[in-house]
Amino acid sequence: GVTSIGSSAFYSCTSLTSVTFEGDAPTFGTDVFAGSFSATIYYDSNNSGWSNNVAGIPAVGTYSPLTFTQNDAGTGYRVTDCEESASGSLDIPSIYNDLPVTSIGFRAFRDCTSLTSITIPSSVTSIGSSAFESCTSLTSITIPDSVTSIGYQAFARCSSLTSITIPSSVTSIGVGLFESCTSLTSITIPDSVTSIGDNAFATCTNLSSITIPDSVTSIGNYAFYACTSLSSITIPDSVTSIGVGLFYSCSSLSSITIPDGVTSIGSSAFYSCTSLTSLTIPDSVTSIGRNAFGNTQGSISFSRYLLEAAEAERDARLTMDEVKDSR
Repeated sequence: GVTSIGSSAFYSCTSLTSVTFEGDAPTFGTDVFAGSFSATIYYDSNNSGWSNNVAGIPAVGTYSPLTFTQNDAGTGYRVTDCEESASGSLDIPSIYNDLPVTSIGFRAFRDCTSLTSITIPSSVTSIGSSAFESCTSLTSITIPDSVTSIGYQAFARCSSLTSITIPSSVTSIGVGLFESCTSLTSITIPDSVTSIGDNAFATCTNLSSITIPDSVTSIGNYAFYACTSLSSITIPDSVTSIGVGLFYSCSSLSSITIPDGVTSIGSSAFYSCTSLTSLTIPDSVTSIGRNAFGNTQGSISFSRYLLEAAEAERDARLTMDEVKDSR
């Protein structure tokens, strides 16, 4: 906010080595830095009025592709934008204008397709929805334990991201969080997570295995849709329903354990799971949705009670060919 500096303001400050200006160039009086022979001015290249020599001393421009916006309380800043031309590695600063950087805003880094790695400081507590969506060259990102919330689709379509660790401070994996992360091979879900949202890992075609902790009580629809490399998975006892299309087109899935606490299996839950050779449905299951096992080659084992109930339900709403296929 400084717009002018008076004459001789830093006269003969012989130990002064640097002066950093955060805004546009102010007006300078005469002899502002006279006798300050070691001083160099540093300024933000995004701001106006600067040159390589200011008030008689050298001036050096520094560049940052980031835009910051102060929060409503005036206690910190959030990253609200990054220039799409930004490339290579990027460290988000923990301090801006003497205040902490506490959050990454909605779509802040979306479509920054040349960024390869990003380090988030421990001052950040939240990551907004779609914050890093379609950062297609991003191979690694460090999320500190200070982060407690991550918005929906925050890393969707980060097609070069190979692995990521969710900090133990996060309690939910949001809708489409890693959707279409086609290079993702592994992920660690901490015990703090209680829910996995719809499409959370949909079309993560290289995800071969994943461990869901016992803390998870709900898994959204299509959460593992078209995870074509996923070969096995264990659903924790705390989960009570298999959502719609949960494993739709998981063509490599050959082994899965459904716990006794599950009461329902959604429509198309195992549709086109063509490698599934056997599956035991526990007696706790009382409803199975339409085409739950459509286009599978497996041998499905039902309890006698459930088989009678399922057949009656299917007879009421499916065509005869579909009933035959299901049986």
